[in-house]
Amino acid sequence: MEQIVELGADLNCNWEFKDGDLQIVENKENLVQAILNRLNCSYDSLDLFYYDYGSVISNFLGWKKSDKTLEFIRLEVENTLGQEPRLNNFNVEVSYKSDGKVLIELYVVFDDETDLTMSLVLEKGGEVIATGE
Repeated sequence: MEQIVELGADLNCNWEFKDGDLQIVENKENLVQAILNRLNCSYDSLDLFYYDYGSVISNFLGWKKSDKTLEFIRLEVENTLGQEPRLNNFNVEVSYKSDGKVLIELYVVFDDETDLTMSLVLEKGGEVIATGE
């Protein structure tokens, strides 16, 4: 994948220091962090600062394991990520893993030469994490 320099920079959400300064995430890593932040932030919990920020994905915990539940989760992920101005062309697929967790496959196209593929997991505690899959 080519380096994407238009995706900006931000403080690393782990609040890690390097050489006495907070570490910065840039480009692709910044977008990955932004995606996880949006999905893990409760919807409207930051309404003093942002309009329509966050997700209700954790509301699906405890729902019956079914294709209908997966469709609701997929729609919530699409709606949440649709609010991110850097994501214009993306596809979301969801499925159940063997352990019952929800696998979220995200494919983002930036241009003919640049894309981003991410595998995310909705953990049983409600947190969405990036996986190495």
